[in-house]
Amino acid sequence: MAYRELIFTVVAEIAEPLGDALLELGALSVTVEDDAAGGYDENPLYGEPGLSPEVQAWDRSSVTALFNPEMDQSDAPDFISNLLAALKDLGFEIPAPEEKRVEEQDWVRLTQSQFAPIQIGKRIWVVPSWHETPSNDPQAICLAVDPGLAFGTGSHPTTHLCLLWLEQHTQLRNQALLDYGCGSGILAIAAAKLGCTAVVGTDIDPQAIVAAQSNAQINQVDIQFVLPNEGAVELAPEAKYDIVMANILANPLQVLAPALVNKIRPDGQIVLSGVLARQADEVIATYRQWLELSVWKESDGWVCLQGTLPSKSQGHFLVGLKKKVRPVLLVFFLILTLLFGEHMFRQTLLPALAPISDNNTNTFSHRAFFVLQQIDRKLCSALGCIDRPVSDFSAWKINSASLALDHAQEGLKNPSKQSILRVDINNRIGIAVLWPNLEISLTDPEETVIQTIEFSPSEWIPAQFQELHPNFLRTGAPALENIHTELVITLPNQAAGYRVRLFYPSH
Repeated sequence: MAYRELIFTVVAEIAEPLGDALLELGALSVTVEDDAAGGYDENPLYGEPGLSPEVQAWDRSSVTALFNPEMDQSDAPDFISNLLAALKDLGFEIPAPEEKRVEEQDWVRLTQSQFAPIQIGKRIWVVPSWHETPSNDPQAICLAVDPGLAFGTGSHPTTHLCLLWLEQHTQLRNQALLDYGCGSGILAIAAAKLGCTAVVGTDIDPQAIVAAQSNAQINQVDIQFVLPNEGAVELAPEAKYDIVMANILANPLQVLAPALVNKIRPDGQIVLSGVLARQADEVIATYRQWLELSVWKESDGWVCLQGTLPSKSQGHFLVGLKKKVRPVLLVFFLILTLLFGEHMFRQTLLPALAPISDNNTNTFSHRAFFVLQQIDRKLCSALGCIDRPVSDFSAWKINSASLALDHAQEGLKNPSKQSILRVDINNRIGIAVLWPNLEISLTDPEETVIQTIEFSPSEWIPAQFQELHPNFLRTGAPALENIHTELVITLPNQAAGYRVRLFYPSH
């Protein structure tokens, strides 16, 4: 008898509901595969606990349905057209499928033929129950494990690496081992046969526990397999193991790190597999707060990590030291960052916090700013920098300005052409500020600028002030300083107005 296989190529969104519809319409089985599998466009789907793909299909999915002509008349000429019509009624507008004939075979024998005995290292053999033991070596360790619903037949590199680790570590006698994520129980069974006297396996999948218990009976080893939610004494907080082995995946290994480390006795070992080589550094970093992991071996892009938990006294000392030192270093770094940050941004920070003469500033603000100034000066002294005044245009205020335009100043030469500009200028913040330039713009009756006269600090600052402060250009205008200056201006005939401003040159 031959079966009829129909293959539909559809988009990801309808692959799963189409499969359900085909089962309702009489299909014996339905499988969903990547239509581009094995090609350049192949798009693998990876899932880990907490990171499962939202859509269990591929961009172009092959939905394969198997029909039995003896049960559903699927060999009728109009079967496919009737099937497409039924699918259309259910909302599926899809093209005709590709068709194949599948000859009946001894499926059990075919499946079994795909699983041959596997040798791991020098002594371990994983042997399905339908095969003879392939070795006459009396020292060989044979693990009778049939492929089933639970992961772990020894064929995958991650399981292979763990079995190899157990074989090559000869000091297993009288050791207690916890197999976390036991699957088929193959690692726990190998540990028991290699000399571990107390072996416990746990898995979140009840089916895995059933399979592991069955495999343990077949191999005639005494192992406790428990679910983590059973409240088993084997997983109680006080239960510790010489070896904790976990062959799962990188993400759960990181999430479970505190729980796994908590199960290790002081000076005990941890063995982690299921980690891709590119994920190793990330997993190692996660465990570093408790112990140092290293790569033991690599196989086909997968790595096995191992590490030893420091002794209790050493571990407590290091943990205690970390707990004490880390906050101190953090505070020191924060203070250092604040100090250097203040100094780097002093041109904006100091003026912003400085008290202002025409604002009401409380006593606390005055004191805080004074402390900040002292810190800034000490930093400048320590770093060898020059304590220059800041450049802040907003510090300056022109209190008053006057220029006589309608008559000449008495006693001046060319009295009809000259006048005196009187300006009262104030540095209104409590910090030394760079001297600005002063500019007067003369305008005609239409307020169009007809002449601009610019004065540098050396030109507009009174001579008397310059004599009293010979380094005035370097030290800047003292905090809250008020300057009154008088400047002789030669006026154009059409001058009718003026404007006065302070500015810092752009160059």
